Formats: sequence, structure tokens, C-alpha cells
Amino acid sequence: MGFGTISRSILVMGISLVIVVILWAWIGHIGPSFSAGTLTRQQAALRQHYGLPFRPVITNPTVLQTPPSLRNVSGNSANAANADNSTKAAVNNSTKAAAGTTSTGGTAVSIVPGASTLAAKAFSPNPVNVKVQNSITWTNKDNVAHTVTSGTGYSDPNKGKEFDSGLSSLLTPGKSFSHTFKTTGEIPYFCQIHPTMVGKVIVP
Repeated sequence: MGFGTISRSILVMGISLVIVVILWAWIGHIGPSFSAGTLTRQQAALRQHYGLPFRPVITNPTVLQTPPSLRNVSGNSANAANADNSTKAAVNNSTKAAAGTTSTGGTAVSIVPGASTLAAKAFSPNPVNVKVQNSITWTNKDNVAHTVTSGTGYSDPNKGKEFDSGLSSLLTPGKSFSHTFKTTGEIPYFCQIHPTMVGKVIVP
């Protein structure tokens, strides 16, 4: 191998090293904040598009390093008391809903597993018939949260006027929501988180 070949090899390696250093400095300068900012903007745009409530941006590093499912779990007695109260309230609400369903001859509807991709098959039975002054209890048997909201979708001016389980109190897995029907008619409903999930209540 000649001296010229060695010189060219060293020159190529030097240029490659300079390119690597420049790329590293550029990417390092952008840093993780670029990705975090992009995700924050995307989430804000999606929340606005789907009409979801505003969620404040979390900047506390301790909170960010804690998985979302564990953020409300703490050794703090006040937090533990709040969690216990929330659990008791949920149990009491479920018990009341079940009792109301039994006493009024209500109907049970399930939000089936995998509902977010099942469109008109997301609710079972669908459509569902119920008499005036009787109730329907929807129970979420899926593994993700949903809502039960009257109307045909976000653009419906009557969205949520008949009933709405709500975005602030989502139907998490296992949770139930009940509504008693006062008048006759056909009432379409959907999930605000997964608008392709649709159902219909018929009150003859």
C-alpha cells in the first residue's frame, strides 16, 4: 500500500470524523426538548380537534418520571384518603345504579372488549329498546375508557342533551353509567373518545 493511499484514507477518516462531530453537535443542540415540544403540540391539537378538555402540561421532573398509572398513588395520607374516598364513591355509585336498574326494570348494555374499533358493534345489545320511565345501565367491559353521549357526533347541536356520562368522569374499565328515559323516541349515541363507536336507544 503506497503512501498516497494511506494519506487518502486518513483524509477520508478525518472528514468523516468532522461530519460526525457536526451532526452530534446539531442533534445534541436540539436535545429531547424538541421531541417533547412536538408531542405537546400534537396532543393539544388532537384534544382541540376531538373536543377533549384541556390538560395542563406537566413539567415537574418527579411526576414525569412516574408512570401515569402510579401518579395518584402516594404514601401521603391525604392522597391515600382521597383515593379511598374516590373508591368508596365509585362503589356507592355503582351500587346505586344497580339498585335503580333492578327497581325500575332497567336494561343492561355492555361496552364490549375492543369497542373502539367495532363501530356499531361496540355496544351490546345495539339497538336497545327501553320503556318510558325505565333506565339503561351501560357497563364498560373494555380495557380502555369510554363515554356514552347522546347525539350523532361532535357536530350534533344536541350532543349530550339527553344523556352524557362525561369526559370529566370517564367510564373506566368496569365502571357503569345509568340514565332513565322520560319520553319516547329514537336516540342515537356515541363515545366522545372514539366517535366511530355508535349506538341507538329506542323508546317506543
